[in-house]
Amino acid sequence: MPEVALTHASTLSPILAFLRGVGFSVDRVLATAKLPPWITGESEALIPADSTVRIFEAVSRDAGIPNLGLTVGEGCGIEALGVFGRLIRSAPTLGAALKTVVRYSTTMTANRPMHVRSRGDRVEVCLTIGDRFDPRDAGWQQDNQFCLGLMIGLVRLAAGAGWRPAEVHLQTDEAPGLRDADSIASARVLFRDRETMVAVPRALLAAPFQPLPGSEVPPDVVEQWKSSAPARDFAGSIRQAVETLSCGEHYPSIRETADFVGMTVRTLQRRLAVGGLSHEVLVAQTRFATAAAVLERTNAKILDLALDLGYSDHANFTRAFRRWAGCSPHEYRLKHAGRRGVEKGSGSVRERGTHRRAS
Repeated sequence: MPEVALTHASTLSPILAFLRGVGFSVDRVLATAKLPPWITGESEALIPADSTVRIFEAVSRDAGIPNLGLTVGEGCGIEALGVFGRLIRSAPTLGAALKTVVRYSTTMTANRPMHVRSRGDRVEVCLTIGDRFDPRDAGWQQDNQFCLGLMIGLVRLAAGAGWRPAEVHLQTDEAPGLRDADSIASARVLFRDRETMVAVPRALLAAPFQPLPGSEVPPDVVEQWKSSAPARDFAGSIRQAVETLSCGEHYPSIRETADFVGMTVRTLQRRLAVGGLSHEVLVAQTRFATAAAVLERTNAKILDLALDLGYSDHANFTRAFRRWAGCSPHEYRLKHAGRRGVEKGSGSVRERGTHRRAS
């Protein structure tokens, strides 16, 4: 069963930073897009991949900024895109950066695969939006422009700020005023193509990137980020959505999760039932993953952990944990903490951030 396409929340960072800079209330924009306000502090949490579309829909009429998506994309510092951006930014040349983009594009976003196609004296940097969408829709048009702007901005890191592509393609219809944008005014522009594409002279592949101090990503961080890639199945993607929405002792209701992923409660229930699952089971699995992570990594008191997770007492938590793991919390800690090491500190679910994806 197809997944609900997810992306890392760092995708939103340049958009929200731009909107904040021109006077928009980011909290209000996020609420309209049905995203929690604290997501701005959780850049690697997984959110619906159409969240950018929702945000552009929420602001495009009021922004009064021509070609909003393209403007934001071109002006984005690639490093703003979290681990993905830092991996790209630490590449030595444009060619190496594009290889990184292709390698990790679906680790970043489930439904935006990228590839590079060779054609004569140029290469074509291509992105395909996997969602079904109305190419006339203003939100999707701005999202498509945003992707195009990111691609142009990436090439400019090697070619210079004045670089302009000779040819670009978009998957949506033409938005009003788009041809007036300086970066593509002289380009051959095709709309309603099957791919979003930017043509790049082959000679630029060897062009060096200017070094960016601090862009290197430690190997363990890369591995942790890769392990948090969007799921490729429906139940897995809903489980990841539940993990994102779980905060401290709060776990989402089925309506919160349904709103978050953009479907009705009935549809969510029906699609989970096909796989023999329920929303309640996914919440329970998330609570177990959180508990297991705290037990493995900290010396938190089991009673404190139980209360943080919303249990009324130690005994109820222990019974539930034994059903999940086949052993008590204390036995689990003895089995796993020695292997992984125990961090000092209280280990509070809220303090330690383990209400996010456990790894």
